[in-house]
Amino acid sequence: MKFRKVYRATSFLFLFGTLLSNQSFITGIVVDNEKQIPIHGANVYLEKLGIGTTSQVDGQFKIDQIPYGEVSVKITMIGFKDVKKSLLIEKNSYDLGIVSLAKDTITIKEIIVDAHHEIKPQELLSNISVSGSRLQENLKSTLAMTLEQETGVSIQTMGQAVAKPVLRGYTGDRFLLTENGITTGDLSNTAIDHAISFDMASFNNVRIIRGPEALLYGCNTIGGVIDVSRQSSLDLRFENVSVSSVIGSKSSNNGTFGNITVHLPIKGAIFDNDYQLKSTVKHQFKFSLLSRNADNQNTPIGVLDNTGLSNNELGTSYTFFGSSHRTTMSYEQLKMDYGLPGSPEGHIDGVNLKMDKHSQKLNHHRDISFLGFQTFDLDQRLINYNHSEYVAGSNFASVSMGQNLFSLQGKLVGDQLTLGSSFQYRDFRAGGFYWTPDTEEIRVSLFGLFQKNINKTTLQLSSRIEHLSVVPETSFLFMSNLDESKIRKRDFTIFTGSAGLFRTWDNLDISLATMIAGRAPDLDELYSDGPHLGTYSYEIGQPDLDLERTIGIEGSVDYSIIKGQIKLTGYYNYSPNYHISTALGNRYEPGADWIEWGSGSSGWLYKYQMKGLEAQIYGWESDIMLPINKTINLVGSASVVRGKNLSQDRDLEYMPPDKIQLLTEFNFKALDVGLNMKKVFPQIRLGEFESKTEGFSLLDFHASYTMYSSKMTHKLIVQLDNVFNEVYYNHLSRIKSIMPEEERCLSIQYRLIF
Repeated sequence: MKFRKVYRATSFLFLFGTLLSNQSFITGIVVDNEKQIPIHGANVYLEKLGIGTTSQVDGQFKIDQIPYGEVSVKITMIGFKDVKKSLLIEKNSYDLGIVSLAKDTITIKEIIVDAHHEIKPQELLSNISVSGSRLQENLKSTLAMTLEQETGVSIQTMGQAVAKPVLRGYTGDRFLLTENGITTGDLSNTAIDHAISFDMASFNNVRIIRGPEALLYGCNTIGGVIDVSRQSSLDLRFENVSVSSVIGSKSSNNGTFGNITVHLPIKGAIFDNDYQLKSTVKHQFKFSLLSRNADNQNTPIGVLDNTGLSNNELGTSYTFFGSSHRTTMSYEQLKMDYGLPGSPEGHIDGVNLKMDKHSQKLNHHRDISFLGFQTFDLDQRLINYNHSEYVAGSNFASVSMGQNLFSLQGKLVGDQLTLGSSFQYRDFRAGGFYWTPDTEEIRVSLFGLFQKNINKTTLQLSSRIEHLSVVPETSFLFMSNLDESKIRKRDFTIFTGSAGLFRTWDNLDISLATMIAGRAPDLDELYSDGPHLGTYSYEIGQPDLDLERTIGIEGSVDYSIIKGQIKLTGYYNYSPNYHISTALGNRYEPGADWIEWGSGSSGWLYKYQMKGLEAQIYGWESDIMLPINKTINLVGSASVVRGKNLSQDRDLEYMPPDKIQLLTEFNFKALDVGLNMKKVFPQIRLGEFESKTEGFSLLDFHASYTMYSSKMTHKLIVQLDNVFNEVYYNHLSRIKSIMPEEERCLSIQYRLIF
């Protein structure tokens, strides 16, 4: 068997290295019990010593600098049952051989490799985790494009640089986007033309979180939380210098990208309270560099002008590991330049945007023993974000905006109870033809989650109380048509709560959750009064808007059949005060309905104003996983979303069309091949100012091949999207009247780890 031959050769190399170094270490290879293929990213953790590592793409792992004596090795991986082995280290090396992990279809647990405790609450069955090969084989420049294949996720586009995820019909500020649990600090949730301020090549894990756990992140979580983690999480400790890199190209835009991350551990003895050696890695530095460039996007019928992009990111961090604590300080800078295509309704030649974000972060994690709590986390961030918009061909910024954001959060975590508090200060400023006033915000929150396990049943209760003060600057009012008396300080107190119930049988899991969520109106919804050329509209706020309340319920059933699984989820959300931008009057009549502004062919923009209306959003999702044999695996999904504007008795705008997908995976040890067939149905349920979109069918292909040696891992990934070069239109695209979506596209990635 080729795999076992490679394993024996690798083991010999490891043993030879041991004889030269005279150091004790543990080696092995982690494989899937059913498919007998390597598992990448499995956590290998020495519980008593507090050190660990993760398996490489070829399944190999190695932990060195291990003192003689008894050790307990725990190997964990999401979706597999844990394996635990006790060893007596009496020689320079110990080989665990091939460690087989069995599929776990009942519970999913995530154990983070570190010397310190990490306690995770029970998750809803509808939660999604994307990492490892699954993330790499779907990797795109934006978060939305990367997640587009996941159940219940759609994509809202405005060119290739601006793509936003849509969760069950919710966009903008109706779900949270966080990095390691804290806000990303950009303005992507305020308008469709504002890109999310990171590049997915810098990340290796994405979670979609729903239910009671979501309230640990914020109040406006009715759509859920999308939490991303970087190439190395805060708690991952490397025993030796580690380098991971990726380069890639894309045919549809002549795009290229590259990312390199270096971890540099500095060894120094760490002792526990009994003066026993706990670890030999005390300091760790990380350096990362990313660059991406792309020309205009090509479609099957032509080029979408002014859609090129350029992303550049620099990051560095330092981590100190103690016997019972860990502290990480980091700094990141991101620069993004991208274009928006022109439109007859706005700027004919398009708009160019420049973004510059600086982030300073501090994380302190400590193991404690206090009133049943086991860990304490402190997170502090200071983010400076600047954003400028230029009419294509001009060097004058017609719009500029930015914000300084300071946040501080403390959290206590125990087996049953999590308590935390957060403080956030935001200083927003704008200039040019953007007449939302400069504003200061102060947000203070208290939150908690209680979890009780009784036999095979888990009960979760969570709550969050948040107070938000919004203080606008009124000196701008000479430019605004809004009533001056209404531009005033607003205070919002938001109470949210959620309850979840989880039950497990031999071949059946269920989860049920209900939530009362709340969302304060954002600055644009309150105070906007001016043209927004990126969205081809003249936007007018409503300073008297109240809280947007939503009551939601969700239920999921996961049934195991032979070797496969079937999962079905249904949800219903009701909002008595849903904030919607509505057209003023009959927009084809001059005067009150439109304003002369812009450079479009008509020279005017439609007026829209925010209102609070009664609405509901509901739907269902299904997933099926069916292994045919050790080589072939079938994964299918379907999603349906419905939205109703109850106040005006019509459909809500920008609801995703119905979608079904079928992924066929072929696993040939080092070679993985996948064919993804997607059917999107016509969208005929239309809201205000929407037009019908025809359905379409697409076929996507991907393949990955892994090559490995004793010290290096090579991985080649090939993606071919839209194999038959179909002309298709995304209903959620704001430019579907101009051009269809991307043409047939060949993407290639090469990954190197050593």
